[in-house]
Amino acid sequence: MYLELLSDSWSFFKVHAVAISLIILPFIVPVEIFNALYMHVFTDGEEQIIPMAINFIVYPIYTIAVIFYIASFVSGETVGPKALWQLGVKWWFPYITLSVLVGLGTLAGLVLLVIPGILVIVRCSFAEFELLLNQSEPIDAIKKSVESTKEYFWIILSGFAVIAVLLYAPYYLLVSLFDEASTVYLVIEILAGLLYSVLDVLFIIFAFRVYEYAKSQNSSVA
Repeated sequence: MYLELLSDSWSFFKVHAVAISLIILPFIVPVEIFNALYMHVFTDGEEQIIPMAINFIVYPIYTIAVIFYIASFVSGETVGPKALWQLGVKWWFPYITLSVLVGLGTLAGLVLLVIPGILVIVRCSFAEFELLLNQSEPIDAIKKSVESTKEYFWIILSGFAVIAVLLYAPYYLLVSLFDEASTVYLVIEILAGLLYSVLDVLFIIFAFRVYEYAKSQNSSVA
């Protein structure tokens, strides 16, 4: 089952990579270029407040849009990028509230022993689906996620680990070959930012695939 879920996630991503890119890149292209130039040309990487603020504002919009795109395709609906972006704006505040709550829990766990932080990430991996697709309140979405991921903890954790290694090992190997102050490093960082903004959707797709599987199992039992 585990390998099937990973394979299904990759297959879905390959088929929908262009559509996902069209949702994300109109936001991320200007953001990544600005952030990279700001960090490496104007501030030498010492000032990160403005890039973090921009990401804080923009990230929820296209992430929400992607989640609704995935869910709409699975349900057989067709929703265009503009309507998806509007949903991103509409759900921005509840989503950012959820993200802050999960982020604080993750940070607290990482500060303590690392492992509790990983536990929070995995157990809250269904929360954004509960929030957006079932219109739960942020706290309720977290509670439902914690409950529904209990049986699938190791599947989610190992899936996230495999995706992370396959995606990021080549990047860190590549950037280690160049000086951080070099123009080549800057170009690689910009291109990598664009690429990984799309590739990172694999984590969402995999979590959603497990989420849908969990729902189907619960329905069959009921």
